[in-house]
Amino acid sequence: MSRNEDIRLIARCLLTDDRRAYTRLVDKYHPPVVRFFLNQTLGDAMLSDDLAQETFVRAYTHLRSFKGLSSFSTWIFRIAYRVFYDEMRARRSRAEQLAGWECAESEPPGDRAVERKIDIYRAMQLLSPDERAVVQLYYMEDMAVNRVADVLEMPSGTVKSHLMRARQKLEVYLEKEDYRYEE
Repeated sequence: MSRNEDIRLIARCLLTDDRRAYTRLVDKYHPPVVRFFLNQTLGDAMLSDDLAQETFVRAYTHLRSFKGLSSFSTWIFRIAYRVFYDEMRARRSRAEQLAGWECAESEPPGDRAVERKIDIYRAMQLLSPDERAVVQLYYMEDMAVNRVADVLEMPSGTVKSHLMRARQKLEVYLEKEDYRYEE
């Protein structure tokens, strides 16, 4: 589905309240949005699904505010990023109210592939939320720096700085964990 097809579907949603057209947009963008949240939440699948659902509900209720100045994917990722930050603010507030409460960490399964995935999430924990978002959008969603800047509403230079710091942090962690690049 191209950008023009996205705009046609949006127009159908707005002009005729065609929910099937919106469903097609959701079907297209749901997997990358969930993937974005999985990386932001460090693998919490249930929270990622909840945040993705909230993202698409907000997008639908604010569809009239889509101006078409950027692509629909940029717009939906911008909403997703805001939903994630709203959730983190709410969690921080709840955490402050429940000071002293700690979650028990479960033992990771023994399978090597699962262990590597867990290691990736641990490595991502070293990054600030902005660095994690930049890494996710740049490397995993294959967005250009200027598009990442649009989604996160920050200057391109800031995106590049976040990328550089994230690479450095990840490199140190992966070396410490004895990961080596093999050709």
